[in-house]
Amino acid sequence: MFRQYLAGLSLALLLATAGMAAPSPRTIDQFQHTRWTPREGGPWGVNDITQSRDGFIWLASPQGLIRFDGVAFDTFTPPGHEPATAPTLASILATRSGEIWVGLGGFGGVAAFRDGRMVDMVMPDPAYQVTSLAEDLDGSIWAASTRLGAPLRRYSRGRWEVIDAAWGLPANDIIGEMIVAPDGALWVAINRTLLVLPRGAKRFVETGVEAIGGVGLAIDPRGRVWVADGRGVKRVPDIQRGESSASKQPNYVLEGIRRPRIRFAPDGSLWGSTWSDWLFRIRDPEKGGEVSRYRSAGGLRSDDFGQVFVDRDGVTWVGGLGGLDSFVSTGLVKDETIPFSSDSYQMATDGQGRIYALTADTAYLIRPGASPTAILKSGFRGVCPGQKGSVWVGEERLFRRIVDGMVVQTIRTATTAVGNCAEDPEGRLWWIDDASAINVYEGGRSRKLATLLPSGGDQPWETFSDINGRPIFLLENRAIARVRGLTADVWSNQRLGVGAILDAVQDSPSGLFVAGSSALARIRGDRIQRLEVRRHPWLRGVRAITWSPDGHVQMLSRAGLVRLKAADLDRAFDHPDRPIAHAARSQLDGLSPGARRYGGLQAAYGGDGRYWFIAGPGLMRLQPGGLVHNPSPPPVIIRSLSTETRTYPATGVITLPKGVTNLTIAYSALNLRAPAMAKFRYKLEGVDRDWVDPGQRREAFYANLPPGKHRFQVIAANEDGVWNNTGATLTFTIPKTFVQTNLFLALCALALAILAWLAFRLRLRAVGRQIRARMNARLAERERIARELHDTLLQGVQGLILQFHLVAEDLSGKQADRASLDRVLDDADSFVGEARDRVRELRMSPTGGDLEAALDKLQQAASTLGGRTIRRETIGRPRVLDSTACDEISQIVREALSNATRHADASEIAIRSVYGPLTLQVSVADNGVGIPADILREGREGHFGLDGMRERGRRLEGRVKIENGPNGGTRVTVKAPGGVVYESGLLRWLRAWPERHHG
Repeated sequence: MFRQYLAGLSLALLLATAGMAAPSPRTIDQFQHTRWTPREGGPWGVNDITQSRDGFIWLASPQGLIRFDGVAFDTFTPPGHEPATAPTLASILATRSGEIWVGLGGFGGVAAFRDGRMVDMVMPDPAYQVTSLAEDLDGSIWAASTRLGAPLRRYSRGRWEVIDAAWGLPANDIIGEMIVAPDGALWVAINRTLLVLPRGAKRFVETGVEAIGGVGLAIDPRGRVWVADGRGVKRVPDIQRGESSASKQPNYVLEGIRRPRIRFAPDGSLWGSTWSDWLFRIRDPEKGGEVSRYRSAGGLRSDDFGQVFVDRDGVTWVGGLGGLDSFVSTGLVKDETIPFSSDSYQMATDGQGRIYALTADTAYLIRPGASPTAILKSGFRGVCPGQKGSVWVGEERLFRRIVDGMVVQTIRTATTAVGNCAEDPEGRLWWIDDASAINVYEGGRSRKLATLLPSGGDQPWETFSDINGRPIFLLENRAIARVRGLTADVWSNQRLGVGAILDAVQDSPSGLFVAGSSALARIRGDRIQRLEVRRHPWLRGVRAITWSPDGHVQMLSRAGLVRLKAADLDRAFDHPDRPIAHAARSQLDGLSPGARRYGGLQAAYGGDGRYWFIAGPGLMRLQPGGLVHNPSPPPVIIRSLSTETRTYPATGVITLPKGVTNLTIAYSALNLRAPAMAKFRYKLEGVDRDWVDPGQRREAFYANLPPGKHRFQVIAANEDGVWNNTGATLTFTIPKTFVQTNLFLALCALALAILAWLAFRLRLRAVGRQIRARMNARLAERERIARELHDTLLQGVQGLILQFHLVAEDLSGKQADRASLDRVLDDADSFVGEARDRVRELRMSPTGGDLEAALDKLQQAASTLGGRTIRRETIGRPRVLDSTACDEISQIVREALSNATRHADASEIAIRSVYGPLTLQVSVADNGVGIPADILREGREGHFGLDGMRERGRRLEGRVKIENGPNGGTRVTVKAPGGVVYESGLLRWLRAWPERHHG
């Protein structure tokens, strides 16, 4: 039966072509209407409208020049004016070169929008207002104004020319509107007539065509001029081709219109706006087409400069005091023949291209190419397809079979059907009654089938049919049962795997489709396959699935009207995770993408290719030429770049101020028929790893951007998902601040290195301070020991020696014993002398921090030994030393002198001290026998002089170097940092700073 249906549908399509309704809507009410008032961010006045070469809509407004992309408005102020005080823009023109020219009020003359800004065209002695602009085929700009005597100017080759009475213009008239015909002739409406200036001529010609009051002019698709005035709309005779003003032309009498403006649409219809606050449209003006008027609640809010404009995509724009309105033919219209019914709508097809639609009390037949026709009045409960090109309508305990609008059979039943029914291939009629029981009519009587479904299961709620007519029952939206003969196969939602709620059931040549809350399932034999909603969101809430004769599938879902190829849908079940090419339209007047409101069939194709479906407003239809695929990718533009303090037009390379880190980039896509359905992706190179998908948002936000050269790219797709992968790009540069330069980084690195060095030095200073503290404690202990030795041991020994001297005196007679005792006493005196020297060495140098004084004493002490020469040399200004450091250096020099005098057999010794700003160096050099290499390297066993000198040097945070000279002798050099040994100075202060800071 399904194949018969397709064949009949195709035949009906061919037969109905001649009489089929045109895709263009019949009335303005059937267009999708959108309004932008100041409340929606639109302009609060529109005086003129045009479209530039790049697709933008431009508005002349009291606010200034406004650019509109279908979503957002950008305003530009005339040159030399502030937005609050700028003159009103009265007229506008889009030139072939892409510039926008505007006529200003308030004696402002004419300005042109070039390279993102408005430029004054310096019209000499301008009139109060420039009311109309036109461009001829030679590129000259004509400007009409309110000035009497010279109402017209022409701009050509960079200068303005006055067009006055010498050109045949009346001296005391004002031009209402002017327009350039395809042949280059300039038409102007003036006083009560029309004038024409042929291309190249120097004088206007009177046409004899009357035009009373405010006049509007338009050029039809064949290049002929039409005029609208206070009496209506008519075509102007083609004077240049021999037609006279008396020849009969199409004429539409429209009483009560004032100051109309008219424009032709690409489909040949004529639109007009009026000061009398209503809009009109002539569907086919050349052939006496229908005239429809439109007045919304409160009107269109247009003022006496109400304007109408039709863009290249066929979108009609109407401007007035209240804002901007648009009218778009989407191909989707509400059928006005079938009134709205809040009770119910039912729908069925007969397999021959005819559709039956029922309200609660009327049955309508929709033949191919025709409007719905009422065929029957009654209290209807449901409708379903029958066999052999018929349908059944259900009433109270009654069914009627209808063929091509005629009732051919009536049967009476024991129960009343609730909802739809089904006739199986064997001619049995099935339905559900008000007790939720399944009934079947067979052999002239009806009966209940209590055993058809398993007991205790869900109750049947709705009835559908498969392509062969077999009944399919929906069980409480949780299961389905398909009848085979007098038995049924049941699939629960768990078995189907489509979620808790079943939304739609539809059979097709490729299988039985069941749509649920989480998936779309296809049953083919015993195999169940699924497409999950989480992977394909446009499948959410599917309430109708319809196969068209041209191999497409149309769905109604939460995504709106979804269209895809049937072959793509069939293949998708074998690869459920792959994307499926589709087009979804949601923002259409009359489209309600919510859940099902009525039961039964929700959508169907008629024999003429029109798509009918049940929506919130009632029965809707989609014209065959309506929602066709849009293969053209939308032009993409970048509107502006904004920082926290300034907005930059997106022209050329933008250099931002130093230190900018946060910015916003505004972009758009010109898709005026469905602007809100454009989708975008953008990427900032070096910042975004991959494309960012903002959906329909038209701004990109960035924070904490690094300096450098950046490249922003945005691409867009139209309403059918066709991408413009070239898109638009914007390059901008953020200069580095000083703190972001390499010099600053190098200075920071240097400062860190200095801080690290200072920290290291301060740490060494702290360690040195600890060492000196311990050394001072040791020196204090040495002094105490020295005192104890001097006051106790030495004094006691000295006393014993005196007593022994007395004993020796008593032994004067015994010479031998006296001599022995004297030797012992001499040895004791020698021991006491040496002990006193050692005690003196335990004490600190009495010179304090005066190193020179300490060296002088050491030199004098060494000179008393005789037999050698000791020289002193001082380089630099002597500095006062820390007392501990002075003592350590003195001990090193003492040890060096001792070694030179006792062991080296030196005849000359040189003591040299060098006071530098950063270091102190003291050396002792002799010309003696030197030190053996092994002793110099390892020291002498049992002797610690060399090691002691080195240890003292390390305690000074310096070093002691002991070496043999190239010509003999030994040199001992101690070198210590000034910050350690000097008592004062910058280095000493820096090293002591932590002490002061923490103290």
